[in-house]
Amino acid sequence: MTVEHEARVFEEKTGVSFPLCLAELYQKNGNGGFGLEYGFIGIISGHKTDLGDSILTLYSTFTSASIDDPNWYWPKQLIPFIHIGCGLHLCIDVSDKQYKVVEFDPTDYDPDEGPKKHFSIISNSFNSWVESSPNKLFKWDK
Repeated sequence: MTVEHEARVFEEKTGVSFPLCLAELYQKNGNGGFGLEYGFIGIISGHKTDLGDSILTLYSTFTSASIDDPNWYWPKQLIPFIHIGCGLHLCIDVSDKQYKVVEFDPTDYDPDEGPKKHFSIISNSFNSWVESSPNKLFKWDK
């Protein structure tokens, strides 16, 4: 499957638009496996996390309700795209066209409190975040 096709399938299955800036990065570099930490995650095929997840499977898991954790919620506008390790993920926020980069860090997660305090904005713009990345391990022509 092409990146364009996988982005469309993601949108059909989730009802969330896959950001063009992320799709363009994948078109230039491959379907994940490049970049920071454990690498960008493949949309459906391509590079998987150490647990075998793609962006689609992670997103589907994260946005599902939990019987064991009634306070669990995942903001529908956050698409995980990099697995940092130890449950940490970088996400792209599709709620505005700047596409903030948000870190999810579940360290010390308390089910009674829910995950709200575990999200933090690390960049107000995906494009700025990519351009300022210290590890230019991928192609980016913006």
